[in-house]
Amino acid sequence: MRSREIGSFGRPRRDSGFSLTELVVALAVGLILMGVALPSFLHAYRSYQLSNAATQVSDILRLCRYEAIRLNKPINCVFQPFSGDPTMTQAFLTDSSGNPLTGLSAKMVLLGTSGNLIDSGSVPGAAGLPSAAVLGATIPVSVPPAGATLTFDGRGALSSGNVDVFYLNSPSAPDAGYRAVLLMPAGSLQIWTGDNSSSGNWQQLR
Repeated sequence: MRSREIGSFGRPRRDSGFSLTELVVALAVGLILMGVALPSFLHAYRSYQLSNAATQVSDILRLCRYEAIRLNKPINCVFQPFSGDPTMTQAFLTDSSGNPLTGLSAKMVLLGTSGNLIDSGSVPGAAGLPSAAVLGATIPVSVPPAGATLTFDGRGALSSGNVDVFYLNSPSAPDAGYRAVLLMPAGSLQIWTGDNSSSGNWQQLR
């Protein structure tokens, strides 16, 4: 038979611990808090993924510009549907003859469900971006999901002289809003974030 320990005042000493009721209450409170926080966490995560896709677009364009300056010759940045999955978009660099670059310049970007190119007509607040970006009367040329080739000359400027814009959205998380990558004629880049409103409420990320 198990004996109980005697306390300093002669009373039996109880073992410390939690009762079943206390454990159930603590578990219920934890589940409620998790249920409240989970939607906010998922929204923040999807927003991060979309911003990361915009950053990848910006990075491949910046790499193309640097390579054109380094080699002192025109370099192309090609955006086109991925052959393995047409719903995805790939971006890579080529020389003026269309041959893919090698070495460190052979980097390829692959855009998918977390953030991909969309038509400007699918962006409810696209008309508000030129005003937010202080482009004046300049209307950016949107790069469609079907793809396009942008060429940087040996000085790092766009050969077309256009202001190009890449609109991105997540098909799996439309509530994450929109991202826009603005490419200026001189080669500078800006990333903007917009919501689902008619004005877009565009704000520059960087």
